[in-house]
Amino acid sequence: MTATLGRMLLLGFLSCVGALRLGAPPARISAAATRHVAQCARFAPLPMVRMVVDEASSAFYDEYVETDPVTGEQKSLSLDEKEKLYLNCLDAFYNEGGKQLLGDEEYEKLKTDLAFEGAKVATYSADEIKFLLSNKRFAMGKPILNDSEYDALRTKLKAAGSLVIIHDAAKCSLDDGICKTDLQVDAGKTRLLYLPGTAGGLILACELSFWTLHIDPLLSIVLGAIPSYFFGVWFTENIFAQKPLVTTSACPNCGQLNTAFFGDLFSVQTDGLAGPPTPPSDTIIIKCSSCKEQLEASRSEMVIKTTVPKGIKKI
Repeated sequence: MTATLGRMLLLGFLSCVGALRLGAPPARISAAATRHVAQCARFAPLPMVRMVVDEASSAFYDEYVETDPVTGEQKSLSLDEKEKLYLNCLDAFYNEGGKQLLGDEEYEKLKTDLAFEGAKVATYSADEIKFLLSNKRFAMGKPILNDSEYDALRTKLKAAGSLVIIHDAAKCSLDDGICKTDLQVDAGKTRLLYLPGTAGGLILACELSFWTLHIDPLLSIVLGAIPSYFFGVWFTENIFAQKPLVTTSACPNCGQLNTAFFGDLFSVQTDGLAGPPTPPSDTIIIKCSSCKEQLEASRSEMVIKTTVPKGIKKI
């Protein structure tokens, strides 16, 4: 029965298609066929609607291409090349007396293209651009900042959490042979330290509001959210963990990712419950989990470095 029903549906569909393709005038088609065609036409697919975009709008979405000023030849650029060209335009304008490598229209098109491709350089602040250009000018032997200005700018960007100052690999000094990498704040693990105090404060607020004000538990959660947050901050920074900060960084020796915790838990180190009293310090010593290299992490400088010069064997 199922096979018979399937054949009937298939034949009906084919007949609909055939009737729609006849194209004959109504006079030459019977009344039944006309009704059949009208019924099939209701289920016919709708024609595709083609969107018409004006030339100015389509040009706005065109990818930026570099044009040779002499030959007029155009070529596409990779994202790295576009970012480099963008920085070169800014460098020439601000450090070479307003020199323009591209016209205003081409520059805006390049900037728009970088924004559409999600390039980070298009979202950098003025200080971040200045930091990148100062590194470029220093490599060219034409520094635009002295040492104190450069250090102040780097400190400002590091305090703001900018990623332009983070080194992708270890940086080694030729004078002392010490290698170091930048520390990055692990916001997720740091927030977890505040979770016990905040959760405990919320539970306490819900219990107090229920037994004293006799309000709905869900309403007590809403009313107690903000007080619980401030209680959690106070409890974490004064009782649970003193000066808490969790950071991560790659080992300068082997590249293994390590975690460094700054602070104290329940004042164990401060009160000397596990050894001599040692208040939380901005400098801690950790050991790499992979190569077992002894590393020194600095909270004030936000760097981690080897304690023994590279190439010197420990005794």
